[in-house]
Amino acid sequence: MAFLAPAFLALAALAGVPLLVHLLRRKVGRVVDFPAVRYLERMEQEHSRDLKLRNRLLLLLRLLAVLALALAAARPVARLFGVGHAPVSLALVLDNSMSTGAVQDGRVVFDSLRATARALIGELTADDRAWVVTADGRVIGGGSDALQDGVAALAPLGGRGDLAVATRRAVGLARSGSPRAPVVALLSDGQASAFRTDSVVVAGDVPVVGLRQRLAVGGNRAVLQVTPDPVRWTPGGIVSASVASADSVAWRLLLDGRTMARGTVPPATLDAPARVTSRLASSNTGWLRGSVELDADALRADDVRWFAVRVAPPPTAAVRAEAGAFLSAALATLVDEGRLARGREGDARVVTVAGAQAGGTRLPALLTAPADPIQVGEANRQLARLSIPWRFGAVARAQVLARVPAQGGVPADTASAAARAFDGTPVRLRYPLVYSPGSAGDRPDGNAAASRPDTLATAGGTPWVVSGDGYVLIGSPLEPDATDLPLDAAFVPWLLEALARRLGDDGRVIEATPGSVVSGLRDVTALERPDGTLLPTTGDRVTVPAEAGVYFLRRQAARIGALVVNAEPMESDLRGVGGPESESGSLATLVQGKDVAVAATPSAWRQAVFSRAAGQALLLPLVALALAALLAEAWISGR
Repeated sequence: MAFLAPAFLALAALAGVPLLVHLLRRKVGRVVDFPAVRYLERMEQEHSRDLKLRNRLLLLLRLLAVLALALAAARPVARLFGVGHAPVSLALVLDNSMSTGAVQDGRVVFDSLRATARALIGELTADDRAWVVTADGRVIGGGSDALQDGVAALAPLGGRGDLAVATRRAVGLARSGSPRAPVVALLSDGQASAFRTDSVVVAGDVPVVGLRQRLAVGGNRAVLQVTPDPVRWTPGGIVSASVASADSVAWRLLLDGRTMARGTVPPATLDAPARVTSRLASSNTGWLRGSVELDADALRADDVRWFAVRVAPPPTAAVRAEAGAFLSAALATLVDEGRLARGREGDARVVTVAGAQAGGTRLPALLTAPADPIQVGEANRQLARLSIPWRFGAVARAQVLARVPAQGGVPADTASAAARAFDGTPVRLRYPLVYSPGSAGDRPDGNAAASRPDTLATAGGTPWVVSGDGYVLIGSPLEPDATDLPLDAAFVPWLLEALARRLGDDGRVIEATPGSVVSGLRDVTALERPDGTLLPTTGDRVTVPAEAGVYFLRRQAARIGALVVNAEPMESDLRGVGGPESESGSLATLVQGKDVAVAATPSAWRQAVFSRAAGQALLLPLVALALAALLAEAWISGR
């Protein structure tokens, strides 16, 4: 037997009150013998046995009533007998990933899951504790009414979510409701890709009960990928898309709400999608939303995929001889492609590209380390004159590999231009960059400097490439003898990114999935939703909205970039797990524990969930017992 409120067992001490009254009534005072009442003694002796029996019976009934009420207040649970299910600590995992928005047998899958969830919530009692955890990690708590309202307000996500993370959180919540019996109830559409073996949930002794679902939506059409090249159009560019469809399907390419291109793609699979490429130009300037759309099918959410571009004149740069031959050649290539323009040093918005030792440079500037260590002193004086808080250290010639550090505990984005250009690049000659914001007392050690958010790459554990307000500084000369960076294919794209975004007026495009977290947004004050309303932001990290679309990054009234939110391509794979055996096996790949079960029908699922409770509640039987004892006591006393 277990007690949900064991502190109320202290009420059992009140059982001493009837016992004390009974003992006081037995107290006999001084005996005075009156001859006239001697005949009454014989009558008392005749009824003494009946009186003693009645008094003892009344005592037992009163004790029983008090003890039964004390036990009832402690809310005991037993496995042998009782009424209804024992109080449970229930965590309901409700899959609301994008695939649940598919229409199956004339009804949206999520609507069926929601109805099943609400039926389970309707069977909860006031003694139960319950939570609802969605695939995007949202937790809804409270009483039955609050849970019903929360579930009714849910809708399918714009992306995959993470069923494993949600289940892991549900296991922790279920355990927190002790001494109630913990149980996790899982409702999913049965999409095969949701049950992965790379993220197994260890439930331990917490029972997990799933409901068997068969996702059978055939012929899904999906836009799997859209890539604009380049992101900055001057004034045009190329948009490429990948499309999967069981049959031929028409597609449309929209830019700023206008249809710019259309066509038809042949049948293609998710593993080998069809490619669509269009060359476009826009007369509008600024940040623009774009999308590639297909004709609607059973799953509408993946029939649209978003992208963002900025239409503006090319950035301008002035190259000095100290920059070296490789930088000059890379910039000439960008100029020939029309992605960069040459400007005159000193003009507004013109980026100077030079060696750090070059005299007379002005910000904004991209500066490289001198090839000759003798020039390091002059280079450091130039950095001080430009108010750049970094200095070149002593030359280091041992070969090391450059690395892109994590920012704020978040791993570097391997798809970014900086990561592609720097990560793993051999460096043979370098000047470790020392952070020098002011006095020597303000200088952090090497590890602290390497973890600063303006450190783009490290080499040998110390900063190698850094950026700040109006500058990008590289700790090596860009020559093959010093580093392989100028020979890397990703060098030219990174150079354009540095000139256009870090040193120019370009913003940035961040690709993200719904519900994820992005960092490095210190200069962003709000997200501009697709409908034009603003979502204020604070701090460096932002949780990505649950709905797909293009959210412009705002710094006050100016657009400084775009957050492009799209679902994971794998969420378009609507293949479900096969028969009952494979479904049970799939749940076992997601959850490992002592009690993992799958029910075939919603009613069997609800019964299986509450059967995991530790017996039945004894509250009503004990209250009934106390009431019966009091009625019997009143009847006997009345006689």
